[in-house]
Amino acid sequence: MSTSSNTCRIALAGPEDAAAVAALYRLAASSPGSAWCEEYPTANEAENDAARGALYCLWGEDGSLWGAATAGDPDEDARDLPCWDPSAQNPCELCRVGIRPDLQGKGLAKRLVSYVLEDVKRRGRDSVRLLVSPENPAASALYPKLGFVLVGSCRLYDTDWHCEELRL
Repeated sequence: MSTSSNTCRIALAGPEDAAAVAALYRLAASSPGSAWCEEYPTANEAENDAARGALYCLWGEDGSLWGAATAGDPDEDARDLPCWDPSAQNPCELCRVGIRPDLQGKGLAKRLVSYVLEDVKRRGRDSVRLLVSPENPAASALYPKLGFVLVGSCRLYDTDWHCEELRL
């Protein structure tokens, strides 16, 4: 499934996209409030996400990668947090959402995540969960606009997180 307009196209990534996504991760790690670093996320995460059909790419009209996001089965560490809605039967986890730094603030993350939400709902998911750093002002502002609700907080990977969830 993909969507396009005069400026961008969103589609599931293939294995051939992993290197471009890893390069995007490195660029996005420098964004204000990013919880990413040199060790995470890597090409390995991009390859695994693409292989399981969970990696979405936002491609610019010039063919360059503008953004990426992952939505798939919840990570083992976050899956059983007590804050999640227990009535969700088929939740997914949204993670590794990144937009090229020179294109941030233009509504691309909202466009990408909105597309992902529609697609995972079409694929049978009934809830989307995410961990967002309270130190990331752009993400903290975006997710409530899309309907996500703060349901708790946790500490994982030596980082404090807000737990947000959206029922589809």
